[in-house]
Formats: sequence, C-alpha cells, structure tokens
Amino acid sequence: MELDIYFTPLEPPIYELLAWDMSLIIPCLEVIRRELPKLAADLIPKGSQLAIFAMARTKFPGGSYPVLGVVQFSEDYDAPYLAIEARIRTWCRETGKDALIKLAAGVEAPTWAELKEMACYPLPTAG
Repeated sequence: MELDIYFTPLEPPIYELLAWDMSLIIPCLEVIRRELPKLAADLIPKGSQLAIFAMARTKFPGGSYPVLGVVQFSEDYDAPYLAIEARIRTWCRETGKDALIKLAAGVEAPTWAELKEMACYPLPTAG
C-alpha cells in the first residue's frame, strides 16, 4: 500500500559547522532526530513521525542535501517549523560541536549515498 506523506523540512544549524561533511552531518541529524521528541514534544503534531530526507534543491551544488522532516499523513500540516528549529538551534548551541560529534559517533545511520537511494530514513509507517 502506498502512503501519501507530507513533510515539513527542518534545517539544523550544523551544515557549515561540520564543513558540509556528509559523513558527520547525517549521524548528527540522526542524533537530533532522536532528541527532537524531548526537545519539542509540545510542538510536534500528534501522529507525525520524524525522518531524515535527501531534499532536492536545483540550485544547490550536487542537487540535494539532507534535512530533518516532520512527516505527516495528511495535507493538514500544522508543524510550527520555526519554533521547532529554534529549539534545535538552542540545543545544538548548548551541546556544542565536539559533544554533538561524540554523540553521533555512537549512532547507526545511513551513509549519504544510502540516504539518497532510499530518499528517507527511517521509512514512514502509517499507524
């Protein structure tokens, strides 16, 4: 069964911080994805999921880059992305680059090539 999914992209302030090194960025996004339910439980819509997407951007070198996304299964998206991103920025600033990289060293996440192939990690599931 094919699912219709809608997502609100979230762009944590880590891309330049990590010098666009996808081998660091994707595990760091996974750390943030796992922390997000604690950081923004009151802002994430009920029934939604969190995932990392390979987001296409035609004017971006390479054509795409990884972003977090709040995944919903209806067109009624109500994820207040600016407020969620503000909490992510605060958490990233408080955690710091070195601690974030250390946390990321212990997580399982796809490589950039794998993420582009699968388009989304983890795959959204209804119900």
